[in-house]
Amino acid sequence: MSKNVKARQSANLATPTDLGANATKDISGGLNILLADVFALYLKTKNFHWHVSGPHFRDYHLLLDDQATQIYAMSDPIAERARKLGGGTLRSIGQIK
Repeated sequence: MSKNVKARQSANLATPTDLGANATKDISGGLNILLADVFALYLKTKNFHWHVSGPHFRDYHLLLDDQATQIYAMSDPIAERARKLGGGTLRSIGQIK
């Protein structure tokens, strides 16, 4: 990948805001940490959903599926807020550490 393409991918949006460049970077960085945590929680919840067993299997299975759906739904508003501020978002699972 050329340097020009990489520079465009990592560039922030030119979004009109009263926030300074450092504030935008700090806030979008915090939102990306939150986004990574949401993805990790989603995956953990689905893992329990897939592997639940026992006498209350159906109740727990449905409960965990509902929770996973709600957790996943949180990811889009978090990522969109980071972009609206002019920052970037996670681009791959490999960026989650």
